[in-house]
Amino acid sequence: MYRRILVASEGEITEKQYVQRLSQVLRSKGVNVSVIAVHGSSDPVSVVQKCIDERDLEKESKREPFDHCVCLVDVDTHAHLDDAITLARAHGIQLIVTNLKFEVWLLWHVSDSLGAKTSSELDALLKKHALFQKEKHLAQEFPFDGVDRAVTNACSADPHLAANRRGPDPSSAMPVLIQLMRGIL
Repeated sequence: MYRRILVASEGEITEKQYVQRLSQVLRSKGVNVSVIAVHGSSDPVSVVQKCIDERDLEKESKREPFDHCVCLVDVDTHAHLDDAITLARAHGIQLIVTNLKFEVWLLWHVSDSLGAKTSSELDALLKKHALFQKEKHLAQEFPFDGVDRAVTNACSADPHLAANRRGPDPSSAMPVLIQLMRGIL
């Protein structure tokens, strides 16, 4: 028997690609990860609601239900992030928040830079480290072997990291998803 994880992301390309490819790299026995991108919405409440809807559809079908449901969102300038956190908690969803944006997590695979950066500064660093092959598409040779470095950086940036909370800038609760994907949680 394997554990099923549903991951819903506000990012239609980068986050989905990252989770799918990392799942292949980790190849955790007994863990199956399904990733959906919430098209046309960068509102974190919509991402959580879509995750709830997908989970409930699975429950109604004859398939095995998801054991864990996770949403990936950025802080960016979302006015409704606190509403999304409340909704996620109420429905047993693990909301993984990255502050300022998901690219912080990607950068931490190759850099230990823990200072706050603007979106433009992050984009320049990602380009410098060649983490994308074209806009929003991960490089073919993305350094997934740096995932433990990214986890260490995330824990250093936010020693209290957890799902369903907004951490400091920069921060990411992605280590929670990594543990789920490795079958640790």
